[in-house]
Amino acid sequence: MTVAKLLPRLSPIGVDKCLADLSNSSDGRIRPGSDLDQRLRAYEAHVWYAASGGSVDRALVGEIMGNIDAIAQECGFPHPASERQKSDFDKRVAAYFGQHPDLDGGELLRDDVWAFMSCVLLQEFAVWRYSSEQKPRFAGGVRNTFQRLWMRGRTLDQGEGREDRWHLLNALSEDAMVQIFERASIAGDARLSRAMAAAWFATAERIGRGKMEVVMRRATKLLRLRNQVVDLAYLSDEALAAEVGNVFARVAADVVPEEVEASGQDDQPIISRITRAIFKARKGGTALPT
Repeated sequence: MTVAKLLPRLSPIGVDKCLADLSNSSDGRIRPGSDLDQRLRAYEAHVWYAASGGSVDRALVGEIMGNIDAIAQECGFPHPASERQKSDFDKRVAAYFGQHPDLDGGELLRDDVWAFMSCVLLQEFAVWRYSSEQKPRFAGGVRNTFQRLWMRGRTLDQGEGREDRWHLLNALSEDAMVQIFERASIAGDARLSRAMAAAWFATAERIGRGKMEVVMRRATKLLRLRNQVVDLAYLSDEALAAEVGNVFARVAADVVPEEVEASGQDDQPIISRITRAIFKARKGGTALPT
């Protein structure tokens, strides 16, 4: 029988201690390079483990700390990071979490495990990636520095051995990620999340990434409403992809003419003026000329 590998957990009081220590410049924060024993001692009153069902795996905890440190160093840590370096860090950490064989169990579904990760085990990297004043990045939840990346990696993994394994993870914008993974009705269904990610990429290829923030937000609203009428979880992969793709196509068809009309450029080619006229007629505006 496989024995579950338990990870340390941090209580809400421990999260508050972390944030208080970070705001106190006279000290209390964990020093980069501190070993696991030092980190555990600093928070020993607030760290706990599941009562039974497995064993505490210190080797796994140490491995996580070492690998995230290596990724951060390659992305510019400890120097201030550019937006590109932050994005690269997010994608590489998400892929690391996503493919790790020991990070797919029930332990990783607990917010207090991720609170320990951000506040104790990987504190300096959470501070480097975000402001130390942002509590949601340290407390467990969908906005936690590392929990959000684990969710992305586990969901958008296309499968071991595929050349495009991390294609969706690397392609999506941060706004698209937020729209998918910070909404429980979507993030709770991995198939729906992947279908939306694939539709986002296909639409961006067709109309350009610059218009995708508006498209994604509108499509997300429509799909959440649609899910109240038709349980998308019961659709086959093909039917789900078609349903999601149709929503993105309809939204994109509306967004592009809106932008053309708003530009007010009368010197556009005749085909653009026709497109605007058709759009106006469909919306109940001026009738098409005869």
